[in-house]
Amino acid sequence: MKRTQREYKVIDFPPLTDEERATLERLDKIPDSKINFSDIPASKPNSNGGFYYIQALKMPKTDIHTKIDNDNLAWLKQAGKGYQARLNNVLRWARMNNCPITTL
Repeated sequence: MKRTQREYKVIDFPPLTDEERATLERLDKIPDSKINFSDIPASKPNSNGGFYYIQALKMPKTDIHTKIDNDNLAWLKQAGKGYQARLNNVLRWARMNNCPITTL
């Protein structure tokens, strides 16, 4: 089986300054109930979880062959096209939220 890796340009953002980090930490402490969401556009019905920033990075991809349980595949496909992107987003969310993969 031939594996190919696609190369994409990744946006290289500069590191946050101490002031920016302090601002983000202050904002993170504000409860959701105190945030005015009225000027935020509604999410699209076919959105795949809101990973817009991550998708903008155009992450490099590697073609692989794997097997997936039918119930999981049906769940990913229930929203229509784009199930592979949704699978990547689920895996990325688990990784970014410290899912304990070694204990699964």
